[in-house]
Amino acid sequence: MLRFLILLCLLATCSCLIRSAPRYTADSSVTRELEKRRRASPSRLAHVVEGYLGIPYKWGGNTRAGMDCSAFVRIIFRKTYGIELPLTARQIYRVGRPVNRLQDLKPGDLVFFRLALSGPGISHVGIYLGKERFAHVGVSTGATITSLDNPYFRRRYVGARRVER
Repeated sequence: MLRFLILLCLLATCSCLIRSAPRYTADSSVTRELEKRRRASPSRLAHVVEGYLGIPYKWGGNTRAGMDCSAFVRIIFRKTYGIELPLTARQIYRVGRPVNRLQDLKPGDLVFFRLALSGPGISHVGIYLGKERFAHVGVSTGATITSLDNPYFRRRYVGARRVER
């Protein structure tokens, strides 16, 4: 009986320390922000990308001190659209649906490349911005914007995918 009373007192004391998680209803500011991001415009994408241009390349990095291409794409997608992507370029390549023709690309589509020194398969990812330009993080350039017409990337282009928002 004494154990029961002690347990009851502990539960009563702890229950005032436990708070329920916030509820995100259709009227909450979080829900409104996520909905706004889901429908983000190309200008929002360009604005977010601008804030990361010049960040140096660092293999496996995911901070402003240095990041690789997949970390760059992940953070741009998260800040622009509120969408979380997988960790690597190869994993990201499995997300969304293919965009078969270059002329069908839309801002926000993901573009993929097979770089020679990285072995077989997908090894580089960027985000299409429109006007045949994409944002990515290059080893020698850091975060930058490059033309899809660039001979280096044109030869290594594998395909594109569109992540539904």
